[in-house]
Amino acid sequence: MEMGPLFITGLAERLSPEGKAGNLECVIACFEKDCVLMAKVRDGHLALSVDKKDNALTIFQELIPQINKLTT
Repeated sequence: MEMGPLFITGLAERLSPEGKAGNLECVIACFEKDCVLMAKVRDGHLALSVDKKDNALTIFQELIPQINKLTT
């Protein structure tokens, strides 16, 4: 799990050639049982896991603005 957020966010940033989509805000990966939100925060990465049955995407939508405040 230590290298996962670094690898996945780096890969996602490269999917937007020349930064036309803007800076990467976060990456959400949904698995069979869990959803994981990965975001760059200062000099590191933050990974949050939520049980999929708890309506993870709604929870992440509420958390993303608060996480973005940590990056400034």
